[in-house]
Amino acid sequence: MIDFRYHVVSIVAVFLALTVGLVIGSSYLSKVAYDELNNQLSSLRGQNQTLHSTQNELNAQVRDRDSLIAALGPDAVAGKLTGHSVAVVMLPGADGSAGDAMADLLGKAGAEVTGEVSLKSALLDPGQAGKLSAAAAKLPAAERGGAQLPSPSSSASSAPPSPVIALADIAGAVVHRIPATPAGVGEQTITDQASQDVLTAYSNAGFLDVKSASASSADLVVVLAPPAPSSGSAANDAADTLYLGFLKDLTGGGRSLGAVLAGPASSAASPGLLAAALKDNWVSKNVSTADTADQPSGRIITVFALAEAAGGKTGHYGLTGTADGPLPDLH
Repeated sequence: MIDFRYHVVSIVAVFLALTVGLVIGSSYLSKVAYDELNNQLSSLRGQNQTLHSTQNELNAQVRDRDSLIAALGPDAVAGKLTGHSVAVVMLPGADGSAGDAMADLLGKAGAEVTGEVSLKSALLDPGQAGKLSAAAAKLPAAERGGAQLPSPSSSASSAPPSPVIALADIAGAVVHRIPATPAGVGEQTITDQASQDVLTAYSNAGFLDVKSASASSADLVVVLAPPAPSSGSAANDAADTLYLGFLKDLTGGGRSLGAVLAGPASSAASPGLLAAALKDNWVSKNVSTADTADQPSGRIITVFALAEAAGGKTGHYGLTGTADGPLPDLH
């Protein structure tokens, strides 16, 4: 006769068997899962090491390529700018060492480098507006070539903001000339002493650095742009507007001087300055651009673009898929 105790014992035995089975089974499955995860981890480590090795090889190739291009650079540009004088201007945030390397290559291309001028970010600081206006006010007409400055290109206002006036002053001093005005006043030459006085005044006020400056004027100018900011902003757009107006002031409205705006690869994409230049109707037609100018290849491209600008032509060159290819054909 099967009593209640028998059923209880049977049920307990069944659950005990299930528990033992689950423990044994889970232990086995855990080991299988662990082994699988360990194998995947080992595989990923191997892939990571392979990728690191590949990256190191590619980095070495890039270094060797840049070293080769840098070594061949002087021969590639030799004589391209003989008889020309070039001013080098670095906008706020541009790499100073890239400016020095550019000036060195320009000299090897046969150009006379008339000066290296670095603009400082204080020029665009609203908190420095009073100081900037005071520096501009200290420059009489006599130190601007004997005539009043024209209305700056970057503003149609009868009372343009201080950075606009300052950039127009600096542009005239860098190239020793004031562009013709829309009112019909012709281009005016600024004396060598007046040029020095303007640059000294703004330098003493903390708005620019002058590494070198000669008494001769320039017939070509290269302006070095900073890297692009991580994202666009109203402040960045306002700075771009000022810089593009500065380019127009430097070139005499496109009539008297060839110019190249050069910058790192990032500046060729929005919100970079080179990208903004290509979107500007006037600048894109009158000022050449060259990207990757922080690298030896980009500096060679810049020299070729300057040589083309000396002949009255403009183009947009570089290694980021530019409209006119890597560099102009000067043959």
